[in-house]
Amino acid sequence: MRCIFRANRAVRIVAAWLVLLVSGHVVGAPTALLPESYRRLFDAGTANGAFSGVAVGLIQGKEQQTFFFGKGAAALPNADSAFEVGAATDVFTGILLAQAAIEGKLRLTDPLRSLLPADFPWADVELGATPLVSLATQQTGLSAMPANLFPGNPGDPYAGFGEADLLTLLANVRSTAAPHAINYSTLNAGLLGFGLAGLYGTDYPTLLTNKVLVPLGMTHSGFDDPASLLPGHAFGETATHWHYGALIGAAGLRSTLTDLLAFVHTNLQPEGSSLRAALVLARQSRTEGPAGGVGLGWNVHELASDQQTWPMVWRASETGGFSTFIGFRTDRQQGLVLLANSIVALAPIGLAWLSDEAPPPAPPPPYVPTSTQIARYPGLYRLLDGAEITVRAAGSTLTAQVRGQPVWPLFPLAEDVYSANGGGAVLTFVRNIDEISGLLLRTNGVYVSGERLTTRAPRLPRAVIAIAADKLPAYAGDYALEPGVLVRVSASADGLLAQFSGSAPTPMQAYARDAFASEDGVNLMKFQRDENGRVAGITFELAGAERKAERVRWRKP
Repeated sequence: MRCIFRANRAVRIVAAWLVLLVSGHVVGAPTALLPESYRRLFDAGTANGAFSGVAVGLIQGKEQQTFFFGKGAAALPNADSAFEVGAATDVFTGILLAQAAIEGKLRLTDPLRSLLPADFPWADVELGATPLVSLATQQTGLSAMPANLFPGNPGDPYAGFGEADLLTLLANVRSTAAPHAINYSTLNAGLLGFGLAGLYGTDYPTLLTNKVLVPLGMTHSGFDDPASLLPGHAFGETATHWHYGALIGAAGLRSTLTDLLAFVHTNLQPEGSSLRAALVLARQSRTEGPAGGVGLGWNVHELASDQQTWPMVWRASETGGFSTFIGFRTDRQQGLVLLANSIVALAPIGLAWLSDEAPPPAPPPPYVPTSTQIARYPGLYRLLDGAEITVRAAGSTLTAQVRGQPVWPLFPLAEDVYSANGGGAVLTFVRNIDEISGLLLRTNGVYVSGERLTTRAPRLPRAVIAIAADKLPAYAGDYALEPGVLVRVSASADGLLAQFSGSAPTPMQAYARDAFASEDGVNLMKFQRDENGRVAGITFELAGAERKAERVRWRKP
């Protein structure tokens, strides 16, 4: 485990102190800005493998220092190592919006439809009337991901989502959540970035580079995969780098500690920047809530200091294999950048640091269960609210399926603890001595417990029948399971593939006329025909519950 410390002082006093490296750790350094408790946290996290590498950048008044942690020299990042910034890209899209308003290109309250052609065929007139500021503050009511997101590579789900897909979505989709409620969606900043690029007659990477990155001196930031881009890590494995296609303005930026520190420094002292007005406008809170407000991409928390309240401005993100925290306080001229090429929540660390609180415990090491350990959990569980969850094992993988819902892949967080649905749900299995007797499901901050009814997942394999290949295309198409969720059925060499929004395709084989089942016999789909004999819908049986889906033919603008 190694840590490297670097300091840049406005006035350097040579030989004021010596930095001594003992076993790779910083010792001495009486002016170092890194608190010992946080150094121990990063040391422990890299030692146990939770972090592959960590880059830490600190600003305190005129002092600026950087620290680098890694388990061995090969894992040690440096000031020019590139990281995926993820949803912190929202902040830069918010600054673009602010700058466009300052230039008179638009008003923050202009409707979304003002960024698309006047004759664009909106399916939802109210969506077209959504103020642009609502996109930047995550208040549109759009679903968490595009309904027509059908990734060719689930490890890089947004890569193939292009301009045509985005426009097709807008021409067919309706809001699925209450407006004015804060619900994060990749569509919000992605759509805003796409529209702003069109307003300026260019593409988003070119627009952001020319309008924001270059003026801020962020010359090592962009959207390509440079040679300096570190490998990401998730759940004990190397992760695929994520790309965002037409939604690149939501999460596609790559950057370095040097560039992000320069960005934070300019936010702390924007007076000499050509973007001063945009930087200040972007961090103004425009919503209120128990957890604080939201600006144009930023989170804004009010902290008490010297009998006044001052804003703590921050943004955090986790992508497929990276984590980011950027934050600052103008009252103290204090800034913080944390970058990791592992999925580890950095927000609790950054918020505690800027709030003068004790650091959270060091993150636990990656948990990689064996197939024997995986075999402990399968079965049928009934929750106290009456819902049922089926847990299944296949080799070293584990899945969960709520009755009536698609299957969730489960990702191990610790022994007996698994994450699902993009982190939106966490299952903790409960033990009675050495036997799994139940589970605890957390979704949206609510906990529901359940008991284990069986030690085997219900399964009813069905005999596969042959079906002529020329009959399969009749079933192919998109089917609406619920608002914001489509199922795409396509023909394959062995039968059909059924792919839910944002998920990998599942092979389905015929067991009767117009009836198909997954290989394990768990998920069934029976096609319904209209009076003319054409396929018009599907009745799904998902873990024992029937769900109907109508065939839809989305118009393409």
